[in-house]
Amino acid sequence: MSRPGIRHLLAGLAMLLLALPLAAMAASAQEGPEPELFIRAVDSRDRDAVLLDFVYTGDPGDVDGLTLLENGEQVTPDEIGDLPPASPRRGIVFVIDTSRPMDESGALVDAKAAVQAWIEEADPATEIALVAANADKASVLQNLTTSRSQLLAQLDELGPSDGSSGAIWSGVKIAGASLRSRPALQPNVVVIAGSVDEVSGDLQDAARGELMSVGAAAWVAGYTGNGMGMGRYESLTDEVGGLALGTDDGQQVGESVDTLAEAVGAAQFRLQFASTTAAEVAAEEEAAAAEAEESGEAPEEVDDRAAELDLQVGGLEAGATVVLGGNAVGKSNLNPTSIPGAVGIPFLQGTLGLILAVVVTLVACVLLAYGLTSLFVKDDALAAALQPYSDAYGTELTAGEEGDDTRPAILQRAVAITEQVAESQGYLSRAEAALERANMPLRAGEALFFYAMIVLGVTLLALLLFRSLFPALVLGVIGALIPPAVVNFKASRRRKAFMSQLPDTLQLLSGTLRAGYSLMQGVEAVSQEVEEPMGHELRRVVTESRLGRPLEESLDSAAERMNSPDFAWAVMAIRIQREVGGNLSELLLTVADTMVARERLRRDVASLTAEGRVSAMVLGFLPIGLGAAMFALNPDYISKLFTETLGIIMLIMAGVSMLIGFFWMKKIIDIEI
Repeated sequence: MSRPGIRHLLAGLAMLLLALPLAAMAASAQEGPEPELFIRAVDSRDRDAVLLDFVYTGDPGDVDGLTLLENGEQVTPDEIGDLPPASPRRGIVFVIDTSRPMDESGALVDAKAAVQAWIEEADPATEIALVAANADKASVLQNLTTSRSQLLAQLDELGPSDGSSGAIWSGVKIAGASLRSRPALQPNVVVIAGSVDEVSGDLQDAARGELMSVGAAAWVAGYTGNGMGMGRYESLTDEVGGLALGTDDGQQVGESVDTLAEAVGAAQFRLQFASTTAAEVAAEEEAAAAEAEESGEAPEEVDDRAAELDLQVGGLEAGATVVLGGNAVGKSNLNPTSIPGAVGIPFLQGTLGLILAVVVTLVACVLLAYGLTSLFVKDDALAAALQPYSDAYGTELTAGEEGDDTRPAILQRAVAITEQVAESQGYLSRAEAALERANMPLRAGEALFFYAMIVLGVTLLALLLFRSLFPALVLGVIGALIPPAVVNFKASRRRKAFMSQLPDTLQLLSGTLRAGYSLMQGVEAVSQEVEEPMGHELRRVVTESRLGRPLEESLDSAAERMNSPDFAWAVMAIRIQREVGGNLSELLLTVADTMVARERLRRDVASLTAEGRVSAMVLGFLPIGLGAAMFALNPDYISKLFTETLGIIMLIMAGVSMLIGFFWMKKIIDIEI
């Protein structure tokens, strides 16, 4: 096993281990919501019997083992139980998006069925209202009422509107205003959305403020298959309390609504406890009264105390700051100090995390493929076989160096099948030439096999993460382009190094000829002195010549392999000199001087065209970078390019225009010398 192979294998495994938690973190929102804990209301008007209402969407059995701290001291609740639907009576306003994406995906029909079941099963004392977020505006279908027949009749008449967007935030604002008129109700707003709101304008902040002022909790079921992101709704539920569920399958929106119904109906709890801070206030009041009685003056009023409440349930923690003697309703009105239960980095729990996970996985696949190839494939089988001809006096092969294949049988069979298919399609010879130019110790069949595995692995991983065919195909294409790009990059870098060494090599060869060496002896001597890649190519020329191939043909093959016209001209000069005679040493010096002058001219041209090259790179990558930054900052804003037909057409036209401009500028600055 080679040390580079082991290093690449370990690096690939490390990258894969890093990609797994990234993928799990990014896909956590798709796999299901984390348990939610937040405090809804604290009634401390009776300091000896403070009522604390909270929502916990995890296992109800965790509630029995909850921990309550008041100002850092543990408090034992007097009572713990479910919050009765009639105490306080619950008010629920449904805001339903009726846009075209909701209708075409089946989400609207599925959501209506789930809302109907919710209405029918809700407590009779619960008051419910319906708001339609239509394509032009939001309108009230039914005000808060306990009449189930009226609600079901209005829900049955709710139909799709002709528009790609619904006035969702306008509907949320209307829902908050409806609950403001009924302060005795526990306020809840249920939002069912499936489009990016382009109708409400700048009402998002106003809608959020309306919910915060009435102390309403927000419960959101979102259809994300149309490119709508859940970020804004998750931010809303973080501020006012509630739960946001997203799904890219329109037929599963109803399941999200059912989950919300269970959270609103069965995940609310109430506990009662005697405030320890209230006892301190009472003691101070008694002391003030006794002091006033002795002095004959009116007792000083004792200020109300603030209590820091810390509730811990099922490993989650939520806090609130309340002033004893009052009644605070709504998460936003309790000065919450919630500690999120979700584990991970927040900005990675979304699309950016998925992209990062795919990129890390791609790098891991490349490293693993390279490492496995280095371990299971002979790094330089040809060099080992030709070793006796390369050494001056020859050496004998030791046991185990006779080309025995140590690869697993299944890998050998897979590589053999790949070679047969590639040879029949004409890809094998091109792959061999590319690998030779890059000096990569791989057989063409092995390289093509691992290349196919990388592309397939990246595509399948993207399909599992995104659950959509288009991004999987895009990443599959990217995975298909990167390995050939790496090979071409290595070949180009090697060719540039070869070209830069060529003048010095010709001068060294001329010096050996002046010293009395033959051409073959001179090539062999120079091959031992110069660095890679020139030394490697000349040693190969010497080996081929010792096997019987004419020296000129071996040199021609090296020039063709390295795609070096300059070296081809030098070989042509050597061939002509050997046929017609002359001073070969002087000829090589002249060729070397010509190449130095041409290299000087190339560098002058490169310096003059540097501005054009930088401009081409900036103009080529700036739109891509700017688009990626905008997508990371505001996915909803730029998602239209990927979801709307016009946006996709514009994206394709922009890409084609960028490519045309890039290659046009490249053609202008690419000057042949």
